[in-house]
Amino acid sequence: MQDLGRLNLIELNYQLLTFTIIKATPGLTTNEKILELLKNHPDGLTVKQLSDQLNRPISMIQTCLKLLVACNKVMTKKMGMIKYYYLK
Repeated sequence: MQDLGRLNLIELNYQLLTFTIIKATPGLTTNEKILELLKNHPDGLTVKQLSDQLNRPISMIQTCLKLLVACNKVMTKKMGMIKYYYLK
């Protein structure tokens, strides 16, 4: 009997959640946009600068840059505490 009471309580608190799967927006990917920006800034850009110009979260920019560095499309140079990203 005690189990039925718990079951009813769970059923009363259950809420139906709906969500929509969205499609990717057409155009350049974030990786491609980063490469374009770096092409136009031969002196390099920081993660913050890329984030501000692309209006994307820093965490997304960091993930993309990690991939681009691993693929040898982008290189880094650290000046003091600041890391700059350049096209290879």
